[in-house]
Amino acid sequence: MRPGSKEKKKECVVFKVYYEKTYDSVSWEFIHYMLGRLGFCGKWIKWIKNCLESTSIFMLVNGSPTIEFKPKKGLREGDPLAPFLFLIVAEGLAGVIRQAKEKMLVDSIEVREGQVNVSMLQYADDTLFFLLSHNSKCFDLKSNSEVF
Repeated sequence: MRPGSKEKKKECVVFKVYYEKTYDSVSWEFIHYMLGRLGFCGKWIKWIKNCLESTSIFMLVNGSPTIEFKPKKGLREGDPLAPFLFLIVAEGLAGVIRQAKEKMLVDSIEVREGQVNVSMLQYADDTLFFLLSHNSKCFDLKSNSEVF
């Protein structure tokens, strides 16, 4: 067995993020920005923008519908585009982690010495982070996190 973070006495942070309400709060402008960053052409970005902005919704108040209004953010539940667009949002989060690694604020956990480094794993609407801190201000290791 190769030594891991626990045996090497390195402090690391492992935490899970669950995107329970994220679908409701996704910024459409961020989606447009990420589509451009990922190399989608202007025509595709315009199509996605039109799909997002073409919806109108109403709420039931005491069983009666309110006046229709247009949302300004969020992804609609049941929309066939929603999982695809959410992956684009998750890629933005992965980019933030890559930038933090480039600035040497955090580092990955070495799973197999010299072979595999892991900083995050994503599955459906869950994300697990595995990070070593180079900067004590990056993480408060004493609150709500377990130090290994």
